[in-house]
Amino acid sequence: MVMAYLGSHQGADKATEARAIELIEKGYKRLMSFECRKNGFEWFGGDIPGHEAITSYGILEWTDMAKVWPSVDKAMMERTVGWLLSRRDGKGGFERNAKGGPSFGYAPQEITDAYITWALATAKIGGIEKELALVRSRSLECEDSYYLALAANVLVTAGGSGGAHSPPSDDLATKILDKLAKKQSSDGGVMGAATSICRSGGEALEIETTSLAILAWLRSPAHTPQLEKAMHWLLERAKGGRFGSTQSTILALKAIVAYDAAHATPKKPGAVLLVVDGKVYDEKRFSADEKGSIVLPSFAEALTPGEHKVELRLVGGTPMPYSLT
Repeated sequence: MVMAYLGSHQGADKATEARAIELIEKGYKRLMSFECRKNGFEWFGGDIPGHEAITSYGILEWTDMAKVWPSVDKAMMERTVGWLLSRRDGKGGFERNAKGGPSFGYAPQEITDAYITWALATAKIGGIEKELALVRSRSLECEDSYYLALAANVLVTAGGSGGAHSPPSDDLATKILDKLAKKQSSDGGVMGAATSICRSGGEALEIETTSLAILAWLRSPAHTPQLEKAMHWLLERAKGGRFGSTQSTILALKAIVAYDAAHATPKKPGAVLLVVDGKVYDEKRFSADEKGSIVLPSFAEALTPGEHKVELRLVGGTPMPYSLT
């Protein structure tokens, strides 16, 4: 994630980059020691069955790692993905190692299934139509915000074009993103989760849920207001360089790096239109390198007694936060 962050900005410190690469190489070699002899990964590795959720966590990590470091072993990824696919139950879910312990990955079955499916979709693994269908069907009735955030990421990852600010191509994904928006508190956090993949609670659970919502909302320009509120909320949760627990910190950093990358891309020129009752009241054009706020004038005189429809329209440019007073 450090390398991904540095890659979003010009003039990154070379010594910091070199240190990051050194740590990736050391960490990767250490991680490989936890591979089980019968494939998959577990808390301690060795001659024991793999752990489905931890293996999924590894796939997510190596997929991110491969974007900034070319030495992730493709053969390892293939056999690890193959083992995880072999754990499918044939109904869209996954078997779980009963000896894995009551912690990471021993959330309710539907959360674990969705988490594993998210990892496979993120790694662009094909042939998981049945697993995607199960996530879709469970999403229709679910009101748990953590599950909905996971499901939204599954659907936008499996069905989207891959880029931030690309509208989701799945109607259900859009409905789930709208559901999440209704669970956002006035200060920006996403509430209403019972537990997470690592059985967290309290603020750590709120951070995990909000981070997942951010990752999904990044793919939907229509949810830019919710995205901006959630980012403000998330950044205010940092204490001593951490965002709660280890897992909530990891997800928070993943969301922050993704948000940064989406907003660090070259800007495009465009215009902001203020539309009152279907007619353009004012227009402000901006260049690709414009800095600061784009301020539109007061339109109070257009608001005669009665109902009016006021719109802000962005023509060209890139998605940006806005406020209306």
